[in-house]
Formats: sequence, C-alpha cells, structure tokens
Amino acid sequence: MYKKISSIILISLILASTLSNIARAEFNERFYKLNDIIYYDAGEDCAPASSGNMADINLEGNDNAEKIWNFFKSKGLTDEQTAGVMGSLWGESNHFQPDINEAGSGIGYGIAQWSFGRRTNLENYAKEKGKPVSDLGVQLNFLWQELEGPENNALNMVKSASTVLEATTAWTNGFERPREDLRPARIKEGEEVGNKMLSQFAGKGSGGRGKASGPITFIGDSITVGVQDKLSSTFSGSNVSATVGDSIAAATSKLPNTIHDTVVINLGTNDNFDENAAEALIGKLKGKKIYWVNNFSKNQNVDYNVVNQKLSAFASRHNEVKILDWKSYVEKNGGRDKLYAADGVHHSTEGQEAYVKFLKEEIANDGNSSSNSSSGSCSSSSSSGGKLGNATIVDRAMELARPESEKAAAYAGEVTDKQMEALRATGLINYGEPYVQKGMSCDAFVSMVMSTTVDPEYAKHCCGVANLVQYMRSNPDKYEKIPYNGSTSNMKPGDIISSGTGGGPAAHIEFYIQVNGEDKVANAGHSRTTGVIEPMNLQIMESLGEVEVWRWKG
Repeated sequence: MYKKISSIILISLILASTLSNIARAEFNERFYKLNDIIYYDAGEDCAPASSGNMADINLEGNDNAEKIWNFFKSKGLTDEQTAGVMGSLWGESNHFQPDINEAGSGIGYGIAQWSFGRRTNLENYAKEKGKPVSDLGVQLNFLWQELEGPENNALNMVKSASTVLEATTAWTNGFERPREDLRPARIKEGEEVGNKMLSQFAGKGSGGRGKASGPITFIGDSITVGVQDKLSSTFSGSNVSATVGDSIAAATSKLPNTIHDTVVINLGTNDNFDENAAEALIGKLKGKKIYWVNNFSKNQNVDYNVVNQKLSAFASRHNEVKILDWKSYVEKNGGRDKLYAADGVHHSTEGQEAYVKFLKEEIANDGNSSSNSSSGSCSSSSSSGGKLGNATIVDRAMELARPESEKAAAYAGEVTDKQMEALRATGLINYGEPYVQKGMSCDAFVSMVMSTTVDPEYAKHCCGVANLVQYMRSNPDKYEKIPYNGSTSNMKPGDIISSGTGGGPAAHIEFYIQVNGEDKVANAGHSRTTGVIEPMNLQIMESLGEVEVWRWKG
C-alpha cells in the first residue's frame, strides 16, 4: 500500500513539474510575442559580476536625464554613445522613470524594464545596498554590472558606435532585443530622442569623450616627484604638481592654475588616505576625468591595505574616479624587491620605468588593462583570481568579510554579492553541506579567499579544518608554518590561523589582518554568520587546541 501511494505521489509530482514547465514555456513565448519593450529569459538568473567601483553611487544632475547622462559619460562613453543609449532607455522607462512597472503585465520594472530572474537580481542587489529598488543610482549601477558581465557584448557594440543612430541601434539589437518587426520603430524613436539628449547635454559630464586624450595633470607626492621628468617626456604637454611628503590636503592647497581634462592622482601614502581631504580635492576637479593610483608603499606609519580600502570606498562614491591598480601590477611584475628601493617606499630605477609604463598602458586602456581587469562571465571558475579578479589574500579576505560594524545578528546568514560570487567561483555553492553553500563555515571562507587569489587548488580540499591544515602541511613549497608564541609578533597580515585539529573540542580557521593598526581576524562562523571582521582573540583559539600559523610562500 505504501509503495502504491508513493508511486501515485511521484507520478503526480512529475506531471505537475511537466505541466509547470510547459506553462512556463508557453507564458514566456506569449510574453515574447506581446512584449514591445524587452525580453529577458526567466532562466537568465546569473548575477552579474561586481566591479571595484560598483558600490552605492551619488548621481550628479538636476533631473533624471542629466543624472543618467553624467553616469554614462563617467564610464567613458562618448556623447553620441551616451545619447543613443538614453534614447532607447527613454522609451523603455516612459521618460526615465525608475519606479515604472511594465504596462499591462507588470513584469518589467525600472529604466531598463528588467524581468524575471534579472528583476530578481536587481531587487537582491538593492537589498544588499540597503536602498529601494526604485533608486536610480542602484539601477544604473546594476545596469553597468550587467554590461561588464553577461551583457558585455551589448556594451562592446555600443562602444564601437560613432553616431547616435549607430549607438541606439546597437543598444536595441544588443541589449533590448525586442521582436524583429518592432526594432525599426524602436530604433527610430531612440535616434530622435537621442539627438535631443545630444543637443541638450553635448560637451557636459565627467569622463570626457571616451578614453583619455591630450595632456594630463599629474598630482602626487615623492613617488610622483621621482618620475616627474619621465612623465613630462612621455605625456606630451602634461604638467606635474607634486611635492615630497605631501598629504592630500597639502596637494589640494597648491593645485596648478592649468588643470587638464585628464588628471592622475597618486596621494594617500603620507596621510593614510584622508577622506575629507580627498572630497575637497575632487570638488576642485569637477568635470575632469580622474585616475587615482592605489598604493604599495610599506611606509611604517601607513598601512597601504587600509589606504587602498579607503580609496576603493571613496571611488565607489565618485563616478568620475577610476582606480589604477598599481598594487596588482607590482605583484605580477617582480614585487617590491624588484620595483622598490631599499626603503620599500620609493621606486627603484627599474620601478620608475615600470611605473611610467604602467600609467601609459592603463590610461590608454581607460584603466582596463590586464593588471586591473576581472572576468564578467557567468561561468564558475576555480582558476587563480577566479571571477573576482586579482587581489592579495588580505584584500580578498576584507572584500569577502563584512566590516566589524555589521556583525549584528540581523546579518547572520545573509550572503553578500561578493560572497556569492566567490561561492560560485570555487564551486562551494554546490557543496553538500548547507552551511558551506551559504558561506557560513570558517573552512569555506578561508577556501574562498585562497582559491580566488593565490591557490586555485585550495577549495578542492574543503571542507573540514583538518583537511585544509593537512593540505598546507603537505605542501611546504606553497605554505610555511610560522612558530606560534601566543601573540601576533611573528604574524603578518594574510597569515592563516588554525586550531583544534589535534583532537581539541572543536576546530576553527581564520585570517589574521590589521585594520587601522589594530589586530583583527576575518572569518566565518559555522551556522552563525558569513564572512565578518572581528576582534582577535587568541585565547579562544588556544582553548580549542594547538594553534598553528600558516603563510603563503608563493
């Protein structure tokens, strides 16, 4: 009798599933036929890759049209390309209304009328940012993530356009993808509206006309002073404003009379990145295309990881600022020993040459050279750097961990966009243990960080703290065991701390980091929370059993 009932239930479930799939297919097909706005497959739920400058944004402009114009210009689009995209979005959103639902069905939403799985992604993105889904900045930010990820082909089509008509055609065919018979009318309307946008806003907005061109103004401290002559000879007509020991505030007080449309800044080493001073500096550079070089100095009074963290947060609030990733370039091209003098602060002769070469390449590629790029594909990857791009262990740990201020119970188990990307990139999202799938496991957190930075093999040994420790013990060419003396005196940020693998009551594994000069750890807690930054407590680690400290040697 039990078997008969089970069989009936099973058949019922199969029939229900089949009918559901048929209904879904019919609905989507019907929607496609009726939709004159945009068609998104309900199965297209791959979340777009996040970008370094993709946090909450402050839009500049007096109305939505001007804000949208400034946004796309800040991303490097030309006037014509921006106008063409806006002409299409105007029709999508009934005159740039971010809170508009699709007429009739209500399926599409926002300025790009996101539907189905992509609407869900937008809603989740807004939730993660703590803002309403109707927020124009949230929608533009999310849209650009799509363009750098799964919709990159559409972006490339737009970037190849030289006229408003070409741009709106590229957008319609590449991004909107309506029915073939609807496209001519949509393109015509987009061109008409786009030309109006061009007439209204031509020549306005940050970011210039695409990639940087013409002379450049360089602003910096001793790093810039050391290459001043090389900058002047490499970048014709440029000027340099730099003084040894300058802070951001000091440099702001003596800006040159002539500031070119493109500005390169290398400041923050001498003041741990004074954010208020940075705001004042940017305020004096309105309308300029700004590149800010991140830091790799080991000035004993400055934590360059903190400087870079603050710079990233700052750039996320300013569309006109794009980070040039000198730090990653150094790590890929010989490291500090090769490119820095004995003090570890200033460039060696070879480092000066490399720095100017780096600037030339980065500016020519609008900050998108290989040293600073990340994959935007939706496929999982376990290769070094993974889907999240290039970063050191400390940077990635801090990227995947919530700040200490967000340790509240309200965040327990809530997976951020970055954490989800790492779970996908390492394949841990498919692990059988639910807590691992959500990133609520210390061993999963460490595996995510290591596999997406320096050691693509690491996550293959997850999960179980003992398994990870055994992997590090078995690979002395990769990992060095550091003597533990009950303190952090022998430790360096990025070291892995484990305990409890020798038969203790429990086991735990975490990263040692520093935040503003204070000892901290980045970790996750089994069934407790996803990645978070917390105060260091070696006594707790010792209570679990023998403590081991491991350091990547690569």
